[in-house]
Order: sequence, then structure tokens, then C-alpha cells
Amino acid sequence: MNFICKDSDPKNLRTTYLIKNVDKMTLKSKTAEFIVKRDLIPKKLKWERNVDGIARMYCGAYSLLDSTGKKKLTDMLYNWGFQDSDEVVKLLGINRNLHGCAIALITSNHAFAMKSHIVKETEDEIVIHVTDCRFKDRDDWTSKHCASIDRYDFGLIEGINKNVKLTVTKRRSKGDNVCEAILQK
Repeated sequence: MNFICKDSDPKNLRTTYLIKNVDKMTLKSKTAEFIVKRDLIPKKLKWERNVDGIARMYCGAYSLLDSTGKKKLTDMLYNWGFQDSDEVVKLLGINRNLHGCAIALITSNHAFAMKSHIVKETEDEIVIHVTDCRFKDRDDWTSKHCASIDRYDFGLIEGINKNVKLTVTKRRSKGDNVCEAILQK
């Protein structure tokens, strides 16, 4: 669409406007350009996009590995969790007890855009449910990926308190309505 808008005096250049190709630049694209140029993209949106990219890379790398390579990747994640445990305890200001382990696990979940919460807590056991996960609904994501990447959490919990045992009893990637993690003394 091309059009010219003029005031009553066409010789006055300040009031003469030539607008070309108005339909090519929509309000939506101009708004997006404004947001991107000024780095106004919400951090949550950026992080969710990054998490999606991590899942894609993980699935791709996992599919390229033979069984030995998959075991090495899984072991590496466990070691990372174990190594991160002291920093997580310090960062969150948690105790190295059952409840502190639960808070660390929930924080780890939330860092990867998973919604989780404690559904039951006793002196000897805490049950955590993950109700939303950015990985689960991916076409290329399977319960094998979950079991592999979960090893980070197992390492994290053992690093915080070797007397707390983590067990995953349900997985959304296996058709369960929630992922369920149980922490026990």
C-alpha cells in the first residue's frame, strides 16, 4: 500500500509525508523490533527459550551416543550435581537436612522451568510433585532422557546430605499425571 498525505500547501515539506509499504511493517513486527533493540524481552521468556534449546541439544547429543557414552553423560550429570551441592546450600541458605534437600530439589526444578511443590512432609519423608515441565511435551523427549538428566538431582541430594535418599516413583514422560520424587531419611 502506497499513499501520500499532504496538507493544504504541498510546497511545505515539513507537512508532507510519503508513506510506502505500510502493510509490510505491521504493528506486531514494529513492537517486536522495538522490544528486541532495547533488550526488553522478559527474562522468563528468555530462560524458557534457553531451556527449550538445552532440551533439544540434550536429546540430540543423547541420540548420538552409544550405551557407554550415555552412561558417561549420566555419570557426568551426577557429578555436576554433587559438585554444585555446597554452592547451592550456601546460595539458598538451607540446612543439610531433609527439608533443605527438598528446597534444593525444588529450586533445581524451577531453574529448568519445572513447576514443583511439596505435597507431603513428615519427619522422615518428603514427597514432591512436578506438575509442569518444558521437557515432557517435546516429541523427542522420553523417560530415558528424564532418567539420565535426573542424575544431576541425585548427585545434588547426596552432596547435601548422604543420608537422604532420593527416589523417583512417577514420571510424566511415562504417562503419569505428575513426576513424583520422594526424599527419605
